[in-house]
Amino acid sequence: MATKQAAASADLLTKLPIRLRNFFARYPPQRYSAAVRPPPETTTTPASATTTTTTTTDATASTSVAFSESVSESTPLPSPYTPNRDAKGHKRETPATFSAARQLLYPGTPRFPNPFLPHKNFKTGKWFSPRFGLRRQAELVKLAAKYNVEALLPPGKKSTEYKETRRSERGLQIKGTGIGQKVKGHKWERTMEGKLEDRRKAMMEMPELIRLWKQRGHGRGWKKWPKR
Repeated sequence: MATKQAAASADLLTKLPIRLRNFFARYPPQRYSAAVRPPPETTTTPASATTTTTTTTDATASTSVAFSESVSESTPLPSPYTPNRDAKGHKRETPATFSAARQLLYPGTPRFPNPFLPHKNFKTGKWFSPRFGLRRQAELVKLAAKYNVEALLPPGKKSTEYKETRRSERGLQIKGTGIGQKVKGHKWERTMEGKLEDRRKAMMEMPELIRLWKQRGHGRGWKKWPKR
């Protein structure tokens, strides 16, 4: 089986253009590609602990699904406008808070620097440019996509997966339509929800208001609003 796989991979390499073969020879996919790189080693756990964890996870998942369904039915959709100025404070990003697109570029702490991304020397504090610029990255991605080996390339900003994920996060080319985006908006836009709620309450209380108006003699002795 291993001999067949080796022969198939060798046959695939012979069909690739010289530019891709030189790139894979210098940057082998086993080290730089997220699709081929082996996963990090994990510690083994006993079977009983695994069964207990699986049962607990299933129960937690079912509870979270039921809770999310009940919450989605009772609570309205979040507003796209920033509620106040304090909510716009700068927050320090950590790998745990990275967006989906950025997690594609920085999946963890690789042992080998990505040739498509800049990297920092933490001993000297200096930043180094990527070995391949954006133009050369785009050419390599197009060439690899033509031969169906794009997954073997290192993650970069010109990859198809990154572009699709980034486009879904940004939404339309309008700020506020992407995932987790908020805008300040005009004052009438920020206060529209409260005004609509006040109007709804006023309409619900209108029959009682009319009854009181007629009972008090069509405005005589009316104290709800000041007289002009």
